[in-house]
Amino acid sequence: MLKTVLTAIVALTAANTALAETKTPGRQIEAAERAFAADGAAMGIRASFLKHMAPDAIVFSPGPVNARVFYGAQSGEGEPKIAWWPAFVVASKSGDLGLSTGPTQFDGRPGGWFSSIWRKDADGTWRWVYDGGGVADSTSAPAQTTPAVMAPVATQGEASPAKAFEAVSAAEAGLAAAALTDTAAAYRAVLSDNAHMLGPNGMRTLTPTATSERLAKRPATTALTLRGGGASKAGDLVWTHGEARWTTDAQKSAAAHYMHVWQRRPEGWRLIFEALINDR
Repeated sequence: MLKTVLTAIVALTAANTALAETKTPGRQIEAAERAFAADGAAMGIRASFLKHMAPDAIVFSPGPVNARVFYGAQSGEGEPKIAWWPAFVVASKSGDLGLSTGPTQFDGRPGGWFSSIWRKDADGTWRWVYDGGGVADSTSAPAQTTPAVMAPVATQGEASPAKAFEAVSAAEAGLAAAALTDTAAAYRAVLSDNAHMLGPNGMRTLTPTATSERLAKRPATTALTLRGGGASKAGDLVWTHGEARWTTDAQKSAAAHYMHVWQRRPEGWRLIFEALINDR
């Protein structure tokens, strides 16, 4: 009898733990991303993207444009079959902002990795405010049914979203100044130990976590210009976007747009994600 009771208690505790985890902001973001992806498979790109975006969402084309205007102008005809799923998620301490990233497939063939910034709006609905894709190896990504890895949640933040964005703007300025002299050293000084990086072109065989290898292939110097972004209510998570320019080994000018995610760590603000998308 005692063994039966103890077994029941253990089972109930495990069930309650699993239920509690599904309610965390990170798992909510994962669920929102998976619902978005399911609609992508069923409805197509245009319809699903319009359904899940926030009114002020942006995409790069090649610079930032209103996503509703961009996708609203598409016909939706002749779209490739698209599939994607979240592999890595980070959520803010306040549970209102987060990043989701993972592999993509087009017509059944491996693509790169996507990145979405999700915001919980006043009505309690998660909607994406940024969506884009970057060059990275997706063949070694976790299977579609594998639960996404949840990044640690920050333990502290700034006094307000405005203060957080101000602090990250200063961090971006420091990164930009250092990158004018040494790109790799500039990034190494601010990257977190669990950072993910996508792009630029030429790095399709590298995984998002191969940050050292990516930095070794980056141009010697880079010009970065911050253009915008947003912050969580807790002031612990900030996303930014801007422009990047450099000179290739062939002495040709290259241009891209970036999306960054910064998290407040005990040692200060750290860059935990970058998508660097070459302009067409």
